[in-house]
Amino acid sequence: MFDFLLSPVPVRSDIVDVFRAHWAHLASPGATFDAHERISVAAAARRTGVAAPSNVPASVLQLASTLMSDPAAVDESLVRSTAESVGDPMTVETIAIVSQLSAVDGFHTAMGLALEPFPIPEPGHATGEITPGLKRRRTHVPMPAGPIPVALDLVPAEGLAMEALAGPLYMTYDEMAYDDFKRTPGLTRAQIELVSSRLSVHNECFY
Repeated sequence: MFDFLLSPVPVRSDIVDVFRAHWAHLASPGATFDAHERISVAAAARRTGVAAPSNVPASVLQLASTLMSDPAAVDESLVRSTAESVGDPMTVETIAIVSQLSAVDGFHTAMGLALEPFPIPEPGHATGEITPGLKRRRTHVPMPAGPIPVALDLVPAEGLAMEALAGPLYMTYDEMAYDDFKRTPGLTRAQIELVSSRLSVHNECFY
């Protein structure tokens, strides 16, 4: 799993480690989905044709597919309609699954590598771990207060998973404090921000 033997360049060990940890997270029960349902949402995002369990709502699969294939088409209307159908927590978990999968799959695509097969789902029911008291703050989904709200904090396990991915692929919160941060080996802070800004423009990111 994630051995990168066919990679055209060496892949840092922290990226390998976080991808393997994330695959274990994807294969575990989430706040509103069991593990089989989480894999089905991921499969809908990849459009692999894997049949989804009957209890995965069509609105969830549509949101997953749109998020992955046409992120610029995701607007307040689409997110709100999904939330009205299945609730905010399931909507946020769907967004989390797809956004995290996009990071992993996007890395592979950029390297010219085949996508990693999905992991085998673990047994167990959804955990129900949802952060209480969050509100929409001119945002599509409920978020905590603060100057930089975190979109996935309604489902805390997903917020932590996204933070874990962001460290090796972008920067940790501690690393963001330094204007002269440089990944070794890797890019300088300015180069990292240039790449991330260009990607945001390409995806018509509104955040």
